[in-house]
Amino acid sequence: MTFPEAIPEDHPEGVASEPGSAMPPSTSSAFVPDEDRLEDLVVQLHEAPDTQQTVDRFLSFAVDFLACDHATVALKRRTDIRPAAATDDASHVALAAQLQLGEGPCVTAIRTGLSVLVPDTAAETRWPEWTRRVTARGRSTFSIPLTVAGSTLGALNLTGEHPHTFDADDIRAARLATYGAVAIASAQQHESLLQAVEAGKRTGQAVGILRERFTIDEVRAFEILRRYSQDNNTKLRNVAQHLLDTGHLPD
Repeated sequence: MTFPEAIPEDHPEGVASEPGSAMPPSTSSAFVPDEDRLEDLVVQLHEAPDTQQTVDRFLSFAVDFLACDHATVALKRRTDIRPAAATDDASHVALAAQLQLGEGPCVTAIRTGLSVLVPDTAAETRWPEWTRRVTARGRSTFSIPLTVAGSTLGALNLTGEHPHTFDADDIRAARLATYGAVAIASAQQHESLLQAVEAGKRTGQAVGILRERFTIDEVRAFEILRRYSQDNNTKLRNVAQHLLDTGHLPD
């Protein structure tokens, strides 16, 4: 799925939210204890090969575990908030509209670190433009921040087709969000480390090319890459990749 343009995180936000949680387990899993199901989730998320599949597995589990009609996940990307996963196209469009407006329960949950419950979108007054767009999609929503070590990295957004679907005092959604947040943060960190290792390999290969071409030592070759990086205001790994791709340094 192609996601729309993100919005700056410092876009004007809505009014302060109220905390909350979600709803009872689905009947298909009624005979499986929550602890066993959450342990299975930990295994599934740990085995996911990348961040996107970690998010997808978490979202799928959340819909079943909390028995909601639709759900989405939004994640912060530096200073932006972007859609990361959705159960269906309509839910993705509804989340995208909220991010484009810069107001709504998901945006507020991420910015404040507090859960945001909307019992009935038809009666909601905090975000009038968002409410007008979303009421046809769902009559109740619940946004739960995904927080690790005091840092909010995104939000799980639940949607019910009927008013008062979610219970603000149910702790199961908060527990689930904690598991998901830890797994997603771990996957993001793992990907960052892999990217750093790969960037190091490319830089090393570029240094080797310069050493052989100009008969210089490793320190001098690295200094050449660094100088081109500074002069062109380009990251070192991009200079190295340009050399590997084209055989020459940037103009």
